[in-house]
Amino acid sequence: MNLNAPLQVLRRLNLSDLRQHPMMKDPVSLTALGISLVLNILTLGVMLVKVHQVDYPVPVHYLSLIGFDQVGPWYQNYRIAAFGFAVTIINALLAGQSFQRNRLTSFFLLIGAVAVGLLCLVIGSEFAAII
Repeated sequence: MNLNAPLQVLRRLNLSDLRQHPMMKDPVSLTALGISLVLNILTLGVMLVKVHQVDYPVPVHYLSLIGFDQVGPWYQNYRIAAFGFAVTIINALLAGQSFQRNRLTSFFLLIGAVAVGLLCLVIGSEFAAII
């Protein structure tokens, strides 16, 4: 597996090409992408404001049947915000690839990123309140 392939794709990606993509002219796609980014920024903001460095292990995982089943370092809760950004970026790239072939698939990917962003905001807020 070539690990340099993603870097080569990023090097070839030109900002002007991104602006000229048909998805960037579609108001529904831009709205969904914008909402997802705002939700992820809010999640990161809540985590930055509420999660502080502590010397003791904090809850980092929750199961509804058991409760808190894992503890770890305070910074491990930032995985929630990182996951939201990762899903948004991956879904936006996939939506861009599928936009010209099937716009409905593109919309579902972007709406899915909004749903994940909202869930990350709720989960991140709750974990931040516990710490």
